[in-house]
Amino acid sequence: MPSTHARNTYLANAVASAPRERLLTMLYDALVNNIAVAEDALGRKDFYTLNERLLRAQEIVLVLRGSLKPEIWSGGPALMSIYDYVYKLLVRGNVHKDRRALSDARKVLEPLQAAWHIAADQVLAERATHPDGAGAALSA
Repeated sequence: MPSTHARNTYLANAVASAPRERLLTMLYDALVNNIAVAEDALGRKDFYTLNERLLRAQEIVLVLRGSLKPEIWSGGPALMSIYDYVYKLLVRGNVHKDRRALSDARKVLEPLQAAWHIAADQVLAERATHPDGAGAALSA
C-alpha cells in the first residue's frame, strides 16, 4: 500500500494537472466516495471513520457551495439549495448516526455527479474538436 505522502503527492499532481472541467467531477467523485465509505463505517460502527469521512464530505460541499455563482446561471439558486440540503443531511448523519440521511445525500448527489461528468466530457470533446477556440461557447 502506498504511503500517505506518496498518495498525497499523486493527488496533488492529479489536481494540478487536471483541466478545470475535471476538477468539478473530481470533487463530486470524492464527495460521493466519502459518503459511501461513511455509510459502510456506520454499518460497522466505526465512528472514527464515519466522522472523518463526513467532515471531508462537508468540506467538499462547502467548496462546491463557495464556488457557485447562482446569479449568473438560472439553475444556480436551485443548486445552492441542494448544497445546503445535502450539507444538513451530512451533519445529521454524523451527529445522529442517521443512515437514511447519508443515503438520501448520496441519492441526491449521484445524478448530479453523473451530469457533471457528461458535461465535462462534452466540453473536453468540443475543445479537442475545435482547439482554436471555435467551440469556446461550451467552456464559458
